[in-house]
Amino acid sequence: MKNLNIFNSAYFWYFCFTVIFLLSLDFWSWKQTISFSILHLPTWVFYFIALQIILACAIFVFSQTFWKTESKKENKS
Repeated sequence: MKNLNIFNSAYFWYFCFTVIFLLSLDFWSWKQTISFSILHLPTWVFYFIALQIILACAIFVFSQTFWKTESKKENKS
């Protein structure tokens, strides 16, 4: 991942977390009728589980690539 400079751009992370935030609003299915699916849970439960997995992956990649800590800076010196 060190070869991908897009992960070192603040604009990329602003865009990434803004898109995740906007997807979490779920404004397109507010008037959706309630229907139960797998495990007798509403479909929106699986949507938010998937969204949380995407958020966790984004935070992990953000912390490994963009988020600079003092120990990483000291190792480069």
